[in-house]
Amino acid sequence: SRRRPLIPHSSYCFGSPPTDSAYGTPPVGQIGVHHPREIIRIERDYESGELIQFFPIYPLELEGRIKATQFLETINDINEILISAHSIYHSLMFNLLAVFTLQLSTLLVTPHYTKEMRRLERRIEELNTTVYNPVGLNILWPQKVAFLFVSLHFRARMHPNLMV
Repeated sequence: SRRRPLIPHSSYCFGSPPTDSAYGTPPVGQIGVHHPREIIRIERDYESGELIQFFPIYPLELEGRIKATQFLETINDINEILISAHSIYHSLMFNLLAVFTLQLSTLLVTPHYTKEMRRLERRIEELNTTVYNPVGLNILWPQKVAFLFVSLHFRARMHPNLMV
C-alpha cells in the first residue's frame, strides 16, 4: 500500500478522498506552526475568459466544518473583488492620466488594481480569522500561485510524532 506523505501537496482531486484522509475529523494543530493534514484546491473558472474567477462549487470535504452558504459567499466575495480589480474603466483612466502627466501621476496615485488586491488580501485575512481558522481551515493568498487556484489548508487530528 502507498504511504501518504507527512506534508501534503496541493493537487487535482480525482474521485473520493482516500480512506486514511483527515476529512471528517476534528481540527488539531496550530495554523502557521504545523503542516496542514490535507489541502483542498478551489480551481479557477475559465468560462469567463481571461478574467480571474474561481468555481463557486462547495467541496464535500468541507462538510461539517463550514456551511455551503458560507463557502459560496467567500468565493463570491473573492470573485467580485477580482472583477473590480480588472476593471477596464479604471485601467484606462489610470493609463490616460499617466500618459498626460508624463508618468508623474504614477508616483502619486495608487492604481485601482493595487488597491483592490490589498482589499482582497484584507478580506481573506478577515475570513480566515472569523470563519475559517476557528474550524481548522485556512485560505492561502491566491496570488502566490498566480491566481490559478485557491488553496484551503485543512487541519485535523494527527499523531503527535507526525506534527512538524
